[in-house]
Amino acid sequence: MKKIYLLAIVLATATLFSAVSIAGASAVADDAPPELHHWERLIGEWSTTEEGLKPDGSAWEASKGADWNFYWGFDGWGIRDDYTSPPAAEPVDDESKRQRGTNLRIYNPSTGKWVMTWLTISSTEPAGFTATSTDEQIVMLSDVANPKGFFGRITFFDMKRDSFEWKLEWSRDKEQWMEVYRIHGTRKPK
Repeated sequence: MKKIYLLAIVLATATLFSAVSIAGASAVADDAPPELHHWERLIGEWSTTEEGLKPDGSAWEASKGADWNFYWGFDGWGIRDDYTSPPAAEPVDDESKRQRGTNLRIYNPSTGKWVMTWLTISSTEPAGFTATSTDEQIVMLSDVANPKGFFGRITFFDMKRDSFEWKLEWSRDKEQWMEVYRIHGTRKPK
């Protein structure tokens, strides 16, 4: 009975969240923290090209691209984005292998940091991040180490009207970082 009750709560919350986060806001809320404007250039629909560092560290190799769409969420008080790789229009043999994920991002003025959660259809639990932002970059730090013992640092940078850059770095000590993945975003034509 508890599982059914919990499932009902999750479904009701997801339905409400979807209605509020996508259709409920077309801009930053009037009284929202100014830091939400740091995401303004990313709002919209994007295509990505991506590359990852080979496991032996010898070179970079192309990876699957994605559709990555950013929205104002929580009636203009937060950010939501949806990531689909490979892109939805690209055929795959097994749909369950297509990566689908969403981020929820809320700014906490009392700490001066963003609180973020990343969920995927293959996740066993959400991944948490805290972040700082400026007009030039957004830097996210993972709250806990991944199963391999690495903390993650994700940086959005070189954010322009029609393009952005993104990188993932790993570290065991949060002092020495190694870049392991890159994303290059290009805005989709309207």
